[in-house]
Amino acid sequence: MNPSSRRLLERLLDQWQGNPGRSRVISLPITPKRAKEYLQAVLPTDKEALHAGLQEAEAAGCVRLVWHKGYDSHILQRIELSDPVSLSRYLGIPLARHKAEEARGVLTGMLSGREAWIQDWVESLLDRWCVNQKYCGLRPGDLTTASLLVTALEAVAARRHLNLDMRTFSTRELGNSKAMERLVSRFVVVWKKYHPSDYCTKELLASLGLFKFPQPLYLRGAVFLQLPNKRLDCGGIEPFLGIPPQAIVGVSLVREPQYLLTIENYPSFYRYAAEVKDSGIVIFTGGFPAPALVDVLRWFDQVIPERVPFFHWGDIDEGGLKIVAFLSGALRRRVQPHLMTPELLKIHGQPPKTALRKQEVRRIAERYPALSELAQALLDLTPTRVLEQEAIDPVTPLLALV
Repeated sequence: MNPSSRRLLERLLDQWQGNPGRSRVISLPITPKRAKEYLQAVLPTDKEALHAGLQEAEAAGCVRLVWHKGYDSHILQRIELSDPVSLSRYLGIPLARHKAEEARGVLTGMLSGREAWIQDWVESLLDRWCVNQKYCGLRPGDLTTASLLVTALEAVAARRHLNLDMRTFSTRELGNSKAMERLVSRFVVVWKKYHPSDYCTKELLASLGLFKFPQPLYLRGAVFLQLPNKRLDCGGIEPFLGIPPQAIVGVSLVREPQYLLTIENYPSFYRYAAEVKDSGIVIFTGGFPAPALVDVLRWFDQVIPERVPFFHWGDIDEGGLKIVAFLSGALRRRVQPHLMTPELLKIHGQPPKTALRKQEVRRIAERYPALSELAQALLDLTPTRVLEQEAIDPVTPLLALV
């Protein structure tokens, strides 16, 4: 078949598949926008070959060709669809609804039944595929990618990824070490559809515990870490220790700390642990806290008396504010910002490397009154400025408590 006539017929079939229930006649007008191939065939031999390909489809009962009248009767006006099923067979293209039904048998067989939202997403995907439309970046009939995505969603929802690096998780669950990395953008789109948040991709993956390399727990303080076969006294280890968080099964105190402080970035954590000498517990979050780290913080929240304050020191930007808000929601007590003030922002702030996501900052200000002043300062500064915590020397929060 002539390639140009085939593309025109495929476009006509696609048009019908987008709304197969429509009663009026489906037609493809010969216009520069809808049928450029027809108008590009300027040589008589090219036009004859294109017409011949379309006339073959008409003779097979697939389409009806409507020509101009009079002097222009040799020029095609439009192509009307006569029988979509016959046209799909003629072109050798399975109908979208048939491919979607085949996919249904595969995808629904992969569902555990424990996550109704994943089943809902599969149904929405198949509904779109039935009318030959993309959904969440998946082309109609891309069953390979859809199967991997369902597997990944089910595995993460079941927490089978925890304490595994992304490539090990991908190998175990998806059969390919790099499959999850290729799926990340689609995975995030689907996850956020059913678990709405302001998290960017990096923050969302961190909150779920999906890392290329899991972060050790870095900690300084007079505490006992309960391991499966022993209790580790951390009180004499300077400036700090590192341990896989999944190795910890519980925590207790050597003595009551003056405070607990989490720190977002490693250089600031390292400096603080080495330079500030007091009886506070200091923990590195590694950016957005991972689930294993949150478990450890919750244990400390339970064993540390309520009179002991918790603080977080991080960047003054939308990411830093989201970490404070997240920790406050994850723990029983309020987490107070440390070295994160409007005054420091005004004095030391610098233009952001990427545009400030102001809508996210506004939502933080609305939802978390304790952060509203700082969030408003971020919004009000002109030109926009943010503050990376490395620009500030470490100082104990005890000074603010005096």
